[in-house]
Amino acid sequence: MNAMPSEFIDNIQVGDDGVWRTTVRSTVSYPEEGHDSCHGVEDGSFWFAHRNRCIAGAIRRHPPPAALPFADVGGGNGFVAAMIRQLGYRVVLIEPGASGIAHARERGIGELVQASIVDLQVRPGSLGAIGLFDVIEHIERDGDALRSLRGMLADGGRIFATVPAHRWLWSSVDREAGHFHRYTLSRLRRVFADSGFEVEFCSYYFWPLPVPMFLLRTLPEWLRLRRGAKRREQRVGAEHRGRGGLLDRLLAVESSRFERGLRVPFGASCLIVARPVPGR
Repeated sequence: MNAMPSEFIDNIQVGDDGVWRTTVRSTVSYPEEGHDSCHGVEDGSFWFAHRNRCIAGAIRRHPPPAALPFADVGGGNGFVAAMIRQLGYRVVLIEPGASGIAHARERGIGELVQASIVDLQVRPGSLGAIGLFDVIEHIERDGDALRSLRGMLADGGRIFATVPAHRWLWSSVDREAGHFHRYTLSRLRRVFADSGFEVEFCSYYFWPLPVPMFLLRTLPEWLRLRRGAKRREQRVGAEHRGRGGLLDRLLAVESSRFERGLRVPFGASCLIVARPVPGR
């Protein structure tokens, strides 16, 4: 591939394996085995498939500049990046975890930067879009992180983000995953607005999931009927199967609504599209 991330990131060097890296490595709040656990289920998971459909619907409705890179920050195994590439965008996956980078290479993602976004010197106005797909909840000072990203976007550039919803759904699963936050729409809007962004779209999704999540995860822990989550690989395997069944049919309405600019009033996750406020 002729395009290189060094065109817009100043402090990276390419290794013999073709992966770009910084010499600085900040720690991240994410379990080391997380990407391997997800990689084993992503292709057959209703959850990952539906999240991709919802993200795609939002991108089609609010297209960023196609001539500039789309940075998938904290992009994990490249499952979302591969979908965005199919939409016609040049995707650069930025991921601190070595296993995530390796899995993304297997998926054919060509531009890979192994780093945390906070360690990168990205040239101002060089990105058409930034994706933060289930990333912000891992950052304790989420507003500071968003403010640091704002100047990286070109005129017309957008941030697309997904996060888990509702503090009342908090459980040991969140602690195990390294989460600091779960969000309501109002709180998510406020964090973005306070960080210098204009919110163009904000909605819940995964509308059938909050009640079973509360009954099967959160409530048993509140009542001390269960001390914590199962081993990660067992839980992820059990919760992410079932693609193509009834749940897929129940969820199908959400991505089509997003593509028409319509919102969903309730759900287990949130999706937001925002752009920098000029002059902030």
